[in-house]
Amino acid sequence: MGLKCFDSIDLSNVLIVRLKPQDEIREKIEEVMNLNGLKKAVILSAIGSVFEATFFGVKKNSGLPFSKDKITVVKETGPFEVLTLEGNILPAGDKLISHIHITLGTHDGSIIGGHLDRAIVYTTLELFLAEIRKSKVEKEPDKIAGGIQIKLPIGS
Repeated sequence: MGLKCFDSIDLSNVLIVRLKPQDEIREKIEEVMNLNGLKKAVILSAIGSVFEATFFGVKKNSGLPFSKDKITVVKETGPFEVLTLEGNILPAGDKLISHIHITLGTHDGSIIGGHLDRAIVYTTLELFLAEIRKSKVEKEPDKIAGGIQIKLPIGS
């Protein structure tokens, strides 16, 4: 059985945002969404640098369901180059839930990353953020996987 497409979306409204030194990435993305009336969004692209980053990794040999006791919190101080930043920001009830991953390059070419908790911009972050239109996608707690995941089927 193949994978099923659960929704078709319109990403035609793309915002170009530049975050400045000392901005916290997740806070600013939600601020931009609120200021522009976006209820759902996806990060298309981001490039720049961060000075400080905190992200999560799943502990080795962790089973499901996922829970906070199965994560490792990693806090690193840079500066770092942002190699990738991707994710979605979707509603779960009245609250926006950010699911963002980040990959960072260090001064010696090493790479670190994971599920983004918070990151402080160093020089700049040039962000392309697309509004998710014409979709009923939302998030809810998932008892099998753990955490808050996209509700399936979409629109139910």
